[in-house]
Amino acid sequence: MTAHPSPLFTAAQRGQFTRFPQTDERILSRYYLLDAADLRLVRERRRDFNELGFAVQLTVLRHLGRALRPGETPPGEVLAFLAEQLRVDPACYTQYAARDPTRREHFAALCQRLGYRELSRHQGAELRDWLVTVAVVTDQPFALMSALMDEVRRRHLLVPRFSVLERLVRSARVRADQHTYGVLNPPLGGDLADQVDALLSPQGDEPVSRFAWLARPVGAPKPKHILTLLDKLVFVRTFPVQDNLRSFLPQSRLEHLAEEARRLSASHLADFEPRRRRATLMARLFDLSETLTDAVLDMHDRVMVSLLREGERAAAEIFGQQGPPLVKQFGTFKSVCAAVIAAREQGADPYQAIEAVVNWQQLVETVREKEVISTEQLDPLHHAMKGYAKVRSYAPRLLAAFTFQAEGKAVPVVEALNLLQEMYAANKRTLPEHVPIGFVRQKWAGQVFRDGEIDRRAYELCVLDELRLALRAGDVWVTGSRKYKDLDAYLLPQGTWQKRLSELSLDLPETFDAFWAATEPRLTEQLREVADLLARGELSSVSVQRGRLRIGKVTRAVPDEVEPLRRRLSARLPRVKITDLLLEVNAWTRFTGAFLNLHSGKEVDRHDHLLTAILADGLNLGLTKMAEAFPDPGMTARRLMYLADWFLRPDSYAAGFAELVNFQSKLPLASLWGDGTTSSSDGQRFPTGGRGKTFGHLNAKYGREPGILFYTHVSDQYAPFHTKVITANVRDALHVLDGLLYHLSELKIEEHYTDTAGYTEQVFALCHLLGFRFAPRIRDLGETRLYTPEVGSAYGLLEPLVAQRLNLRLIREHWDELRRLTASIKAGTVTASLMLSKLASYPRQNGLALALRELGRVQRTLFTLEWLRDPELRRRVLAGLNKGEALHALKRAVAFHRSGEIRDQSFEAQSNRASGLNLVTTAIAVWNTVYLERAVEALRGEGMDVPDELLAHVSPLGWEHIGLTGDYVWHPEGVPAKGAYRALRE
Repeated sequence: MTAHPSPLFTAAQRGQFTRFPQTDERILSRYYLLDAADLRLVRERRRDFNELGFAVQLTVLRHLGRALRPGETPPGEVLAFLAEQLRVDPACYTQYAARDPTRREHFAALCQRLGYRELSRHQGAELRDWLVTVAVVTDQPFALMSALMDEVRRRHLLVPRFSVLERLVRSARVRADQHTYGVLNPPLGGDLADQVDALLSPQGDEPVSRFAWLARPVGAPKPKHILTLLDKLVFVRTFPVQDNLRSFLPQSRLEHLAEEARRLSASHLADFEPRRRRATLMARLFDLSETLTDAVLDMHDRVMVSLLREGERAAAEIFGQQGPPLVKQFGTFKSVCAAVIAAREQGADPYQAIEAVVNWQQLVETVREKEVISTEQLDPLHHAMKGYAKVRSYAPRLLAAFTFQAEGKAVPVVEALNLLQEMYAANKRTLPEHVPIGFVRQKWAGQVFRDGEIDRRAYELCVLDELRLALRAGDVWVTGSRKYKDLDAYLLPQGTWQKRLSELSLDLPETFDAFWAATEPRLTEQLREVADLLARGELSSVSVQRGRLRIGKVTRAVPDEVEPLRRRLSARLPRVKITDLLLEVNAWTRFTGAFLNLHSGKEVDRHDHLLTAILADGLNLGLTKMAEAFPDPGMTARRLMYLADWFLRPDSYAAGFAELVNFQSKLPLASLWGDGTTSSSDGQRFPTGGRGKTFGHLNAKYGREPGILFYTHVSDQYAPFHTKVITANVRDALHVLDGLLYHLSELKIEEHYTDTAGYTEQVFALCHLLGFRFAPRIRDLGETRLYTPEVGSAYGLLEPLVAQRLNLRLIREHWDELRRLTASIKAGTVTASLMLSKLASYPRQNGLALALRELGRVQRTLFTLEWLRDPELRRRVLAGLNKGEALHALKRAVAFHRSGEIRDQSFEAQSNRASGLNLVTTAIAVWNTVYLERAVEALRGEGMDVPDELLAHVSPLGWEHIGLTGDYVWHPEGVPAKGAYRALRE
């Protein structure tokens, strides 16, 4: 019996391709607006219902490439829009819908008139060959199906049955795989093919295979671990990883193969047929070449930072112990100097003046005091120099391993790096007479320049410290790096980015003048309006006092009746265990169908087992502990590890979020909380404990204990639709746009809120360019400064608040680069967080970064003026951020094991932990929304008045009725049947 191939799409995904899509103003204007030719064609029909029906068929064919299916009715918005243009009653369409022969005749006539035809075998083969080129770039079925349907419509082919299209996608994926294997195998001539195969088995006295050795984590940032990483990098480079082979394949294809190799064991890879096995291993080696390069440079950064912090701690400790005598000594000297100056000015005896302020013997003892520390002891770099030997142990190999490049001000840094590399190679112990010094900052000058000479050890440490800063800023880039490459390499090529603006739906003015013509009148008008309202005292809770804005606190207007209603509704919700809740939500949404095997693309055979692995992440219990807590003997730690390796990854979690968020957004109660167009984001810190403690980061905001942040975006309907792990030592603002751009749900976010940590002027600029309205709650907004096109005196009471005039020339000169940057981020060539981290890096910024900041000042000024004028905006932002705070409370309750400490060492494991927690909390929000609706219906059925105005303030993020602890047992037989629900509590 022939086995049927596993489906490529979940039921929800199939529905997105087969059902009539949601319409908005853009869809209506693009596909359903009738031009003069269309109207003439429609007017050839007699009677209103025939005209309207023919217009529907014409526009649906143009939009969807097919006829309306039997019983299918277009959305009311489409009928109303077309009826308005034809000046007929949209209700008459029901007469047309009942006339099947007329509909078929009209459709046949339209196909002949517009040139649409059925898909033939030959055309199907042509489409498959065309799709192979797309499948080489991405093998994601959803993306391939979207591209295929667009191409079918572009060729004026009638969209065939979904199963036909699915076969084309499946065939294109297979052929794309074969093409990839063919590209990666030819360079492996001679002994290289055997060497690649040898990666999978131990050689000689080696205890493990080189494949396993390369994947093994090295541990915390230490010099010896940098050397281990360099050993691995040198070995990887014995293969052709530095030639131009990768230029023949898209990065996404190589990443997919590398991800597959990373999750497979050596024995699994050995079972592949030779071409596939070697191609997969080569992709892994390509990935390792970049990964190890970045890992070495990142670890060098953290070693240097650790060294500098140790110096700061040592200097602070010395000052704490011996600082008071030094302060007293300085005070004495200051008094003596002041007395001498006064004596000279008055012509008095200086010695008598000195003795008037301090006893002479006391002064002599103070000067001759030997135990008082020197000022050098208070310089952190003096103590950091003690770590020179640590850095010197790996520096020669680090500099020899990489090729550094730079332009402009960073060139001297690269020259200094090359000089040190030559010294290390020749084993020279003294610096040449002339060395690059233009990059030496004041911070290092006291250590580097001593008695007219350059201290070699201090110079080396200074150069290596400057290297990490220049890498962060993007001033220096490294050949073969993924993270530290030339800024221009992240952007779309100069010849193609403009062509992609329309397909990316970016409505950006072509010139700065066009942008400013639309912006300048609005800016100046609002500046004058706010100045006038301030003068009249008519701004709500806003005034200017002593040149500073005073803004009253905003309180969220929550009626007193909400809390009693919330308690009453909560008391009616059924008590449920977290396992039963997940099973029930999965029965509604089938979100586990989004978790496909990375290798085979198939769904998991036991969905309850997959849910167990997800729950292990969500509860912060871990796979081993979860297996111990599970009574089923078949649920072992090894089984959960297999599921985590092959089914749990960022893209599958993101697809699972989307299924849940899309389901909840369509529930009637959710519409009372918001329309899904606004959202907020915030980071929630989790401490890193156990072996993961070394991999956490410090942040002054959270104290000296290391930790990581789970940065989550939540919609106005309480749905957390995106989450990611970020290190605690970076600012939240870098990651604001990632959640808005890269989530997979159907939410159309238009306005986004953050707190102060999520705000920078560059985020303001990019949000504007990408079409999002950014509305942060900025702490101490009263101290902010406005930027104006004119001098501040033109704006009355606002003059003290104006920082400076806008540098419009800077924006004008870089306008095309700003548009190119926007297109690149929207196209996914580079993530928004990576570009923001590059552009915002200290200490230097390039012209593009400065132009982006200046554009952000324009947008921030406009936002500030609106914030002052509109108290409703302030309340809206506060309400949005409060929803995020409520989500944090739920997450803290769910991830209760290990007291919330994240003990995972790898970034991937930490990401899975964050995603599992987000998915479990999203499922709780979905379940609560459904049962809150039923509780509301019950109360209303009992005669209680439950106004929608109060329900708008009731959150679905409660957990008092959910059993998060105890035995984790799955009872699928207890899940209510379709259309049935658990009984509410009395």
